[in-house]
Amino acid sequence: MPERRCEVCGEANDPAARFCRVCDAYLGWDSGAATLDGEPLAGEVPTVVEAVETSAVPVMEHSATASGAASAEASVVGEPPAPAEGAAPEASVSTESAPAEASTAPASGPPAGRIEAPEAVLDSAEATVAPGAPASVVLRLTNPSSIVDGYRIELVDPPPWLGFAHGDAHLMPTQELAVPLELTLREGMLVLAQRVALTVRASSLADPTRSTEVALHLTVPPLGPNASLEVRPSLIRLDDQAAGEFTVRLDNRAANFPQTVRLAASDTEEVVRFAFAPAVVTVPAGQAVEVVVAFTAPEPEPGRELSRQLTVEAGNDAGRTAVPVTLVQRTAAAPVDAPLRVRVEPQTLRIERGNLADFDVLIDHRGGHAERTVTVSGRDPGRAIGFAFSSEQVVLEPGAVQRVRGRLSAPLPPRGETAQHPFTVVVSDGMQDAEASGLVELSSPPEPILTAVIDVEPASQLVVNERHATFQVTVDNRRGFEALEVRLEGESEDGTARMRFEPAQLVVPPGGVAGARLIVEAPRPEPSESATRRMRVIATDGLRSIEAPAALTQATADRRPIIGRVLVILGGILVIIGALAEWFAGFTPFLPSIELIGAIARGQVNLADLALTEPATRTLVLLFAALMLLGMIGRSGRLTRFAAILIVLLTVGWLVFLAIVAVVPPLGFGLVLVWVGAVAGFVGGVLARARG
Repeated sequence: MPERRCEVCGEANDPAARFCRVCDAYLGWDSGAATLDGEPLAGEVPTVVEAVETSAVPVMEHSATASGAASAEASVVGEPPAPAEGAAPEASVSTESAPAEASTAPASGPPAGRIEAPEAVLDSAEATVAPGAPASVVLRLTNPSSIVDGYRIELVDPPPWLGFAHGDAHLMPTQELAVPLELTLREGMLVLAQRVALTVRASSLADPTRSTEVALHLTVPPLGPNASLEVRPSLIRLDDQAAGEFTVRLDNRAANFPQTVRLAASDTEEVVRFAFAPAVVTVPAGQAVEVVVAFTAPEPEPGRELSRQLTVEAGNDAGRTAVPVTLVQRTAAAPVDAPLRVRVEPQTLRIERGNLADFDVLIDHRGGHAERTVTVSGRDPGRAIGFAFSSEQVVLEPGAVQRVRGRLSAPLPPRGETAQHPFTVVVSDGMQDAEASGLVELSSPPEPILTAVIDVEPASQLVVNERHATFQVTVDNRRGFEALEVRLEGESEDGTARMRFEPAQLVVPPGGVAGARLIVEAPRPEPSESATRRMRVIATDGLRSIEAPAALTQATADRRPIIGRVLVILGGILVIIGALAEWFAGFTPFLPSIELIGAIARGQVNLADLALTEPATRTLVLLFAALMLLGMIGRSGRLTRFAAILIVLLTVGWLVFLAIVAVVPPLGFGLVLVWVGAVAGFVGGVLARARG
């Protein structure tokens, strides 16, 4: 057998289990069987209409109850706890064997002697309680203490629906006593079938911390009759209708366990169809539920009345209940059908792309009262249109509007022209025809090249010191209805620009855009000049073409002033380095001293003294180098060129002087650097001049 699932917590249990192993809810084992013909029934709880108060709250969620609180208040030895309202009276407790001094707990401290927890054993750990049938259990207590002691016996966190009483519990040292325990169900609520785990605690009155607990399993068995069955109304009338509904009421308020039943219905002719929502119903304990049952029955002939006997049944393996229901049906006389009406939507079809069009045929049978079968067809005067329908044969229900999808195809007119074709849709049942007219208008799109647009971005572009430029060419076919295949070409007005496209051919889908790169190569103009190349970008399909203008402006910057300044700076640096380096191999250069300058001023120096002329020459070279660099301030470069010439003339003239007066020693690298720097500075001065 399949596992049994708890309807409270959903836990799976063994097939033979009585109570859920998690929440101890009743599973249905000998009453209210949840099986039918041996097969398990999994029911749903429908709308609850009435209910009685039940012990539906889980036991473990209760705090200390009134019964437990009353037991806790009994602090005097020999006084049993007062029963809660509605509970059975407790058994009397005898106090004759208890000494007088043990009737109350001493105030100054615990009594002299050894106090230990009592020994407690239940004769049976299982008990069954029912309304009017309390459960009796014997608790055997033993006093292991050395004093006479009384014991408080109570349930730990009992459920609110449980009453508890016990007999006398005063024992002499080492005495054993059988204390009767009585458990009853309180009145005023329906206690559900369940199994409860209880804890019985026996505490010493002399020292309440000395206590012993024992476990007791209490079972509330399932009690009550099968759920009653009632059908409302018991007499059903249908006028000109084939469908109706009634309500099934299942009353389980007298039982403390849920009952699952399967609902079924039948009629003597076996022509009525029933729909239960749901068909398998679980009626919770203490509740009444209602289920709406829909049914359909064939209508009698027009103008007649018919009575049918129905039987509604609810049952399971525990028992079955059946209730009769009477169904009376009456139909009016057959009305006269109105003619069919047909409409085409839309009435005018405009096709701008292709030669196919879809439309709807609305067949109006709202004026009819009987089912009709019709055929749908189309025709046109020129017999140029082909028709197709989603259903060529249609069954029309009375009072309904049927929609049929239609499609037609017509020949295309020449490109760029429009043609119109009238047509008619015919709906016929073999005896009567209904027609609706329509019009299809076809437009043949022009060549895609005629609706395409070519664009160049940017339309004009400026480049400096460059031979190449890149443009983006876009072919727009968003207004076209066909794919456009074009080849890109280009030409410039002066013929100096070379144009290359990547890619050179484009396929542009209808409604789309495609692009290519345009790379233009043209010779650069002269320095400080510019040139504008005007071009045409052409897209052609081989027969027709479209074009867009573009312009490329090239400018060449004059780099001569920059190069001139670099040469002047470089030449000045070389002249300065050369002036400070050795001019003759083996001689250490030196600068004029203050004494030499003074001697020259007094005219006391012999010009033939070579050692004295070299420092003066170096000084003049440094001075002219500074003038050469200062010449960059002006735009003509005249001072730079003049200073460079003076440097060369000075050093060459000085060497000629040395050659005439004495012998010229071997030259060092210093003079070479001076001459190279002077030449560089002169060239830089020439380049610094603005172009005339």
